Amino acid sequence: MKKREQLEQLQVLLCDTYKDSIEEMKETGDYNAALLNGARQLLKDNDVVSITEQGTPLGNLAEVLPFNEDDETKQAAQQS
Repeated sequence: MKKREQLEQLQVLLCDTYKDSIEEMKETGDYNAALLNGARQLLKDNDVVSITEQGTPLGNLAEVLPFNEDDETKQAAQQS
């Protein structure tokens, strides 16, 4: 097996593990900040981005962040 294929399989396994762990945390209500941060960093390191729209989970999160109404960051986060 080529190294690239091995790395791809490892990344898939890692993503699946994070997903399963986060789903389990959601069910139990017992959240692990280190695990959530690891998943966040994996997405960031792989340039995974999402456009936040109102009514989506990411958009709902942006709504509760403590930005002033005129803050450019909040306006950018709420673009639809």
